[in-house]
Amino acid sequence: MTICIGALCDQGKNCIVAADREITAPGLSLEFDHEKKIEPLTDSCVVMSAGDSLLAAEVIEKTRSIVTGKSGATIRQIAEALKNVYFQVHTERAENVILRPRGLTLAEYKQNGAQQIPLQAYMNIDNLFWTFGINVVEFIIAGVDSTGAHLFRIYYSGIAGGNWLEWCDRIGFRAIGSGALHSAILLSLDGQHKNTALEQTIYNIYSAKKSAEVAPGVGPSTDIAVITSSKVDFLSTTAIDKLSTVRCEALKNRLVNSEKIKGIYESR
Repeated sequence: MTICIGALCDQGKNCIVAADREITAPGLSLEFDHEKKIEPLTDSCVVMSAGDSLLAAEVIEKTRSIVTGKSGATIRQIAEALKNVYFQVHTERAENVILRPRGLTLAEYKQNGAQQIPLQAYMNIDNLFWTFGINVVEFIIAGVDSTGAHLFRIYYSGIAGGNWLEWCDRIGFRAIGSGALHSAILLSLDGQHKNTALEQTIYNIYSAKKSAEVAPGVGPSTDIAVITSSKVDFLSTTAIDKLSTVRCEALKNRLVNSEKIKGIYESR
């Protein structure tokens, strides 16, 4: 229940990311602004997450401990590190939920499960592993290394979901969260791609984030960061306010004069 967007720009040299700050408390029907969802992992790489915020925080912190101090790591290597951490955490959670209450470890299940567990129970457990944690949390890794700007999505969608790591450079943008579809449609209509100029991409990303606010769980607060080869630079409140003014003017100019469409139906 959120929106996180990443897009490449400047012939694939730089990257722009945006996110809201909305947190949804499961079971309490509470939604509130919290802290920034754009979290730097290195000087030129960030991670954003949608879904279970506690699980995401665990994965991000474990990944940060791995990549911190590793100078020269590529964005793909950082994305691979987060994927591996997510896979490990996911497997441990599945073991604790599915097997531990049955007095089994994952190692014991792999080694002797087929022989010791009745076939129907074994098949049920196997199915539980495939469906455990589907679409609970997903991540965007965005950053710049010596080969340019790169964008990855890390997720788990079960056996039909393909690889855990999705390379998004070809399309040039990616959005996750409950507002992802709204943002992706607008970015597509705006013709956003990795050759789009930096300032135009900033506006496109801001506009896509605002359009996502009609989706459930997307908050009004907006954070935007420009990622270059040397830093992650967050836009100021003044810059965000200017974007809001420009967008309001653009929307106003797109309004159709009601007098010009009057009588269209009657003239059918």
